[in-house]
Amino acid sequence: MSLTVRYFAALRERMGTAEEAVDTPATTGTELIAWLIERDSRANVLEHPSTRIIVNDEIVSRKHALKAGDVVAFCPPFSGG
Repeated sequence: MSLTVRYFAALRERMGTAEEAVDTPATTGTELIAWLIERDSRANVLEHPSTRIIVNDEIVSRKHALKAGDVVAFCPPFSGG
């Protein structure tokens, strides 16, 4: 399935890109993370429980079902004050 994957803030630095098009067998956020890690060990940071998954501009759970054409973004935890 074709997806657009976006990385924000520190994740962008870690992955070396802000966005990439991928063709993956993953059907959930959890599977996508596992597939990304298998492909590139730098993606292990995505496993952190505070990393948010956003699909088509909506924060979702890691079990969220993905469909072809989705835009999946990963955001690290943010702090502010």
